[in-house]
Amino acid sequence: MGNDIFADYIKNLKQNNESARPAVPYAVGRDNVSAGGGSETLDVLKEISQKLTAMQTVREPQTKDQADLAVAGGMVVLPGHGVFKADVYIKDGKIQSLSQGEEVRAAKTIDASGKYVCPGLIDPHVHLGLFAPMETDMASETKAAVMGGITTTGVFFGGPASHFSTFPEIEEQAGRYSYTDIIPHLVIGNEEQMREIPDYARYFGVTSFKVYMNGIPGMIPSVDDGFILDVMEQMKRTGKQCILCCHTENTHIVARALRDAKEKYGEGADVRDWMESHPAMAEEEAAMRIAYLAEKSRTPVYLVHIGTKEGIEKLRQIKPFNKYVHIETTSPYLAVTSEQFDGPLYKMEPPLRNQEDKNALWEALDDGVIDTIGTDNVCESKEEKQPERSIWDVVPGYSVVETHLASVLTEGVVNRGINIEKIISHMTKCPAETFGVYPKKGTLLPGSDADLVLIDMNVTREVHAKDLHSRSDFSIFEGRRLTGWPVMTVKGGSIVMENGMLVADAPSGHMVKR
Repeated sequence: MGNDIFADYIKNLKQNNESARPAVPYAVGRDNVSAGGGSETLDVLKEISQKLTAMQTVREPQTKDQADLAVAGGMVVLPGHGVFKADVYIKDGKIQSLSQGEEVRAAKTIDASGKYVCPGLIDPHVHLGLFAPMETDMASETKAAVMGGITTTGVFFGGPASHFSTFPEIEEQAGRYSYTDIIPHLVIGNEEQMREIPDYARYFGVTSFKVYMNGIPGMIPSVDDGFILDVMEQMKRTGKQCILCCHTENTHIVARALRDAKEKYGEGADVRDWMESHPAMAEEEAAMRIAYLAEKSRTPVYLVHIGTKEGIEKLRQIKPFNKYVHIETTSPYLAVTSEQFDGPLYKMEPPLRNQEDKNALWEALDDGVIDTIGTDNVCESKEEKQPERSIWDVVPGYSVVETHLASVLTEGVVNRGINIEKIISHMTKCPAETFGVYPKKGTLLPGSDADLVLIDMNVTREVHAKDLHSRSDFSIFEGRRLTGWPVMTVKGGSIVMENGMLVADAPSGHMVKR
């Protein structure tokens, strides 16, 4: 297995008890990368490649001596196998091969020396079209996504109408406006939508659905346990492997806490006071309840944006004994806390938490209790958010897709010394497996989609909303320096971002059917 230079540095740092770091210890250098030790992993790759070939009933003849694109000399992060020096070859929008030292001709070669080469990121949790037309958000937020190394987004589509009346147009818009491929998740909030689940799976190829155990007043309804069980039953009727995404909070506990917080803090409340309106108890109780329902109904569930210490510790106890539970946290919960902000601008639902919660999430991510990292991206401008109002009236949300990768690498790899392969796995392979698109997505195995991102751990940037590509005009990372930025994004074998510039000729996204 090849060497992960930064992981080796951290190990030596702890052994030597040094008080200062070199300027860029986590960077991959041209002269300090070992090419040895990769044969073990490459043997695994060849074996998997052979199995993939055998599974394909129709396959074009291989022309291994010719590739469309070569990404050469980088440190390949292959989730589940490790980090090793290798060249990646792409043909016809797919990964053709990975090799060490084999000379393969290519129409174009990218020098990836000093960079990590990772699968394109999958952000499993994005919202579009809530405060602007769908096509407007789809264009701006997926553009911001590919600028941040994300090539596939899991997007939640809601509304009270039958999805048969809305989804066909959204699917058409994806083909025209989206720079990422989209894994669609359909919100189920009423009886009509619930009854139509088998047909959504049949006609739209959708196998992931969402319910809100605690909704957002005026926008999204809460549903009760009986409704959730009905949804699970309809999911079984599809005959496909479906998964139910859940906003996991007890709606009655939240309502009580919100009433008390308003009385306590009044109109001058800020984002730290807002945290009290969504107590950890609400998440903890709902997590236990949805896990129980999942086990009894034998239906996989995906708990979105888990953010509290109490919630994740309860799930730590449940998960080893309940194979139906999958857990997501978000990059904002891993990177910032409510104590860093004041005023209503950075309101989110559920709220940003404190440092103790953040540390518990990182511990759970490091030891595998947490499966995936999303963003819960909700694009708004300041004008739409109206932060001059009281925090009780401001709508929740912020745009974070472009800073997703850099914020997690800064906090996880640079500040905490977690192995980069482990973090990248939570952002690629794990969401792909969870939502049924692996190994098409989430890996660089031969035969997978040629979606990848080159990461330069030498690059540190100060974040300013004006430099980002979302239509939002504020950032929760404003003025912060983040390390570990993507310098190239390849989607479907084509370069779409290079050195901070969008170079795609046109959007190339589509809905991913399952």
